[in-house]
Amino acid sequence: MESPEKITRFGTVSVILAVLVAVLWCVYFIIFAVMTEGGVNFGMDAETAGYTVVLGGGFGMAVVTMLLTFSGTVLGILGLVKKEAKRGLAIAGLAINFLCFAPYCLFFLVFAFSGLSTSP
Repeated sequence: MESPEKITRFGTVSVILAVLVAVLWCVYFIIFAVMTEGGVNFGMDAETAGYTVVLGGGFGMAVVTMLLTFSGTVLGILGLVKKEAKRGLAIAGLAINFLCFAPYCLFFLVFAFSGLSTSP
């Protein structure tokens, strides 16, 4: 006999967002490798293409990663607190999204505390 519990949609979407972040980073690294080693520059000179990929692409991916992982974390928490539901996907989504979000949190903490330390 099957249990009446159903998998929450919040947990499913949380895992999907985590997988989407991983796929987007893979695509970014492939584009980065093709532009730096493959000589593809999309009609720009090599220096401009390099700056575009490293600075623009890196910043854009950081923003997209933070937005998607924060959303996935919130959805994972919502999937956990829902009563009478299977929580496996919600826990997996929460863990993976937290692992993607943790480096950014650590970076911002180090950045914030480095501004507090002053040397005479």
